[in-house]
Amino acid sequence: MNVKMMSVCLACAGAFLAGCGNSREKNAAAAAETEKTEIVGDDKDEHGCIASAGYTWSEVQKDCIRLWEKGVRLASVDDAENTLFIVFSPDSTQVELFFSEADAPNEILDRRSLPAGGYAWNMEDDDTKNVRLENGKWTVGQRGKLIYKQVADK
Repeated sequence: MNVKMMSVCLACAGAFLAGCGNSREKNAAAAAETEKTEIVGDDKDEHGCIASAGYTWSEVQKDCIRLWEKGVRLASVDDAENTLFIVFSPDSTQVELFFSEADAPNEILDRRSLPAGGYAWNMEDDDTKNVRLENGKWTVGQRGKLIYKQVADK
């Protein structure tokens, strides 16, 4: 009788241990699957900005911003599909240009006083872009040619 009882106990223990091992494998597989699944909102860049929520890093603001909330939208004069957002630093001494073209890097321009009064944001370079407020609308020009103008508010 002891041999039978011992055999039954060993069989039960074996079945129990086999079930535990299978459970561990399932848990490990589930954990691996969870790691593979990208979590929405878990796409932070090196500054901690969450792109899927519309945030991008602004160097002049030193913060993650949504361009449509903090910036002014301008449209290209030559190609209506291309847009530009301009974002000013808190003290307005700098403006950052965010281009819609994927390969166009952001540009940061400094505020300079104009001889006739007022300001323009540019660099000390002939080829730079110039940001100006003209007739109540923001414009961007380059080498005397208008290239972007502010989109009318709807």
